[in-house]
Amino acid sequence: MDAVRTVILADDDAIMRELASAKLLEAGYRVQTASNGAEALTLLKNEGADLVISDLDMPVMSGFELTEAIRRDEVLGDTPVMVITASDRGDAVDRAFAAGATSFLAKPMNWSLFHHAVKFVLRAHDDRKALSAARDQAEAGAKFKDSLMGVMSHELRTPLNAIIGFGQIIAAQFDKENDNLHREYADYIVDGGRRLLNSVSDMLLASDARSGPITLNEADVTLGSLVDDAIAGVEKPLELAEASTVLKVCDRDLEICCDRALVARAIRKLLDNSVKFCPRGVEITVGAAITKKGDLAIMVKDNGPGVKAESLEDLTAPFALLDMSMRRSREGLGLGLPLVKVIADAHGGSFRIDSRLGEGARAIFVLPAARLSAARAPKVKAAQNGDGGPAAEAGAAASRKSGQRVA
Repeated sequence: MDAVRTVILADDDAIMRELASAKLLEAGYRVQTASNGAEALTLLKNEGADLVISDLDMPVMSGFELTEAIRRDEVLGDTPVMVITASDRGDAVDRAFAAGATSFLAKPMNWSLFHHAVKFVLRAHDDRKALSAARDQAEAGAKFKDSLMGVMSHELRTPLNAIIGFGQIIAAQFDKENDNLHREYADYIVDGGRRLLNSVSDMLLASDARSGPITLNEADVTLGSLVDDAIAGVEKPLELAEASTVLKVCDRDLEICCDRALVARAIRKLLDNSVKFCPRGVEITVGAAITKKGDLAIMVKDNGPGVKAESLEDLTAPFALLDMSMRRSREGLGLGLPLVKVIADAHGGSFRIDSRLGEGARAIFVLPAARLSAARAPKVKAAQNGDGGPAAEAGAAASRKSGQRVA
């Protein structure tokens, strides 16, 4: 059974108090009355209430002052206040809402609708409290999850690094002994450890990105080093997939100020994505070029099956796998492309995917011109002008997005 709701009614008109009290009692409310705002505030502090209904024009303390006093109180500040006015001043209601009123009624009262208005205000207040509690619970859950991710990341990384390290030592020993079978077993251990470590790192980065901008460990690095780091991380998947890789990089010596690990990770995820979703023997092109705007466009293109146009937007949504069944043939958390976008955004750049069914896919990762070494810009541009291949294609694709055309 629902608890009886308490209403404090403040009005200096005794007849008004009597009529309003009768209607509220008839509707099942418990009613406390006051002849001015000061009495109503005392009742509220001493006995509490679910709702305050107050006339605006009263002696001692007006309805405006009562509403303001309630809103200033740390304990009572959330109490809904319905004001009643017979004032013909146009600013009376505006002033009441500015003071913190929840709703208002005009005199003369429509008594047949009075208790419905009260019911509506109380229900709206209850809904707002429930929504606020749900929000607080969600925020607490998110905070707990982020804290748990941080702890789990540390607790998992340490043993996983040990598994990977000792697995490599064991694999090397079996290799010396020409024990190919056990060498293969050791490789499986190392590969499994690395995949789990990558998954943990991805979840932690996704959690950090949800909480705010990710922290970058910025340093100058050459474009060639970034590409080499990225390819080194997927050598085995490329080999198993019998994939061929074509490099079309405008200038390997181009210096970039960025988070080396994260940018290489982004390129590596694009390569890994092409390997996962393309048939054996896929051809993957890695290109890089400077756009006319001066940005660096890094492209990873494959000649695989491509993606439906309506599915492209979903690819950058966290955990969005095109096949989410437990029987899906391709592993992964669905965080690869979303994290590429997170990394691009953190560097002030952009990320996009172009694809059509049967025509492969092309991913463009763009770093802004401000991150490139100004001293090398002329050489890079000259290299680009002489290259009509995939590197120039990467620059052209990025420039078309911003309305630019490659020089």
